[in-house]
Amino acid sequence: MTLDELDTPALVVDLDVMEANLQAMQQRVSARGLKLRPHTKAHKIPALAQRQLSLGGEGICTAKLGEAEVMADAGIMDILITTPIAHPIKYQRLVALYLAHPEGVFCQVVDHAEHVLGIGKCAVAAGVNVELLIEVESGQQRCGVALGKSLVDLIKLIEATEGVSYRGIQAYSGHLQHVQDFAQRQAQARAAVLPIFDFIDNQLLPQGLAPRVVSGGGTGTYQAYTGLGFTEIQAGSYIFMDAAYRALASRDNSRQNDEFSNALKVWTTVISHPTPERAVLDAGMKCLSIDMGMPLVEGREDIRYQSGGDEHGILHLAEGEVSLTIGQRLLMLPSHCDTTLNSYQTLYGIRGDEVVQSWDIAGRGRSD
Repeated sequence: MTLDELDTPALVVDLDVMEANLQAMQQRVSARGLKLRPHTKAHKIPALAQRQLSLGGEGICTAKLGEAEVMADAGIMDILITTPIAHPIKYQRLVALYLAHPEGVFCQVVDHAEHVLGIGKCAVAAGVNVELLIEVESGQQRCGVALGKSLVDLIKLIEATEGVSYRGIQAYSGHLQHVQDFAQRQAQARAAVLPIFDFIDNQLLPQGLAPRVVSGGGTGTYQAYTGLGFTEIQAGSYIFMDAAYRALASRDNSRQNDEFSNALKVWTTVISHPTPERAVLDAGMKCLSIDMGMPLVEGREDIRYQSGGDEHGILHLAEGEVSLTIGQRLLMLPSHCDTTLNSYQTLYGIRGDEVVQSWDIAGRGRSD
């Protein structure tokens, strides 16, 4: 199939660009003496997770338990679930994951005694042991236990609770991934976690409570942690990139990120052209998420996209520019790859104008 034969809206990925992104991140993280644990919430596709592992990935991350179930059912056996879970329903599902895949290593992030006791109770009843990673506050003010006695007490509770074991710490500063200036982004990311490593060295280590694993970082901040105690990096968006990441300055303070390239795109059609300065696409908020800003028209900086609602995308053309035509196809660069991908059932792999592969987005909608 050629790209012109593909109906719209359709989610496509440039395979050559994606492969270059995958190899570049693995090489850069490895060169820093760290392990890469790719965050698969960006793509939700087991086959792409397997490709990341084949390049050297240290297991994978999923954001939610539902995503972990999808990945485990596809044969991926080393999974870190990066969001805390609550309620016996979830605890029982986590234990069921262990029972269904006894050869797997599944680690759950927690930040409260309730998580530890609830998971431990279900694990003991099922005869399994669940590994836990404690999320520590690192500037985002989302989940995460504060440094101090509360962290020490939580580690000691895990070690004293049957059915669970203490693996380490998660320190993820998601709020810093999109700081525009490169030097400021790296400096702020490093400063956000330095107190954690000071606490490990001066408080946890002397008590025999030092973590075996310290996991965190992302596509925008992975370079900030050289020489610290991180053992693995959780980057995810690098596989696809998006307009928000593209706008970040690189090391040389260029206005556009040149570390990774945009691979994920949405194939759209012009369905209306009411005025010379305004055209309409068949791709609105249900196809192109706008939580990180507006998408871009690939190769057409003279055209500005505006959301026209659920089903419509409005294109504003500069005065005097050549008009588009009804039925014309355009490639859009999503502003946020994760939330855009979650709106589609299928991802099509392209090389040039040829559609050469497709994947079912198996984890789509699995925010459970």
